[in-house]
Amino acid sequence: MYYISILLAATAGVLYHVSQKSIPDNASPAVSMMLTFATALVGTIIWYQFDQSNRGWIDQVKHTNWASISLGVSLIGLELGILLAYRSGWKVSNFAVANMTLLALFLLPVGIMLFKESVNIKTVAGLIIALSGIAIMKL
Repeated sequence: MYYISILLAATAGVLYHVSQKSIPDNASPAVSMMLTFATALVGTIIWYQFDQSNRGWIDQVKHTNWASISLGVSLIGLELGILLAYRSGWKVSNFAVANMTLLALFLLPVGIMLFKESVNIKTVAGLIIALSGIAIMKL
């Protein structure tokens, strides 16, 4: 599952970025997001019907917490930020590198402070290399 999960995320990410980049400039971002989230809702409802842990929707909701709501709020910012980035001229490949590198930089202290993760020299070196990559792209 370890490798399958990253492969699934990467494969879905390709479709995600191709779709985001293909949204027409004259389409309302809000309406586009409503259609996106409605599609995701329908897909998730279908997926839920096959979920082996399906013990009833109300029972399952009781097992959630603030993070599910926070995730929904963050998705709005994520979707809008990426849509606006592509509309402002970012190239798909450059945006992906810059976005993921900045995300890694922002998440480093979050991992340390909130989740008690440790940082080793490989992590720091990887981040430095990734930041160097952004600098090289801008040359």
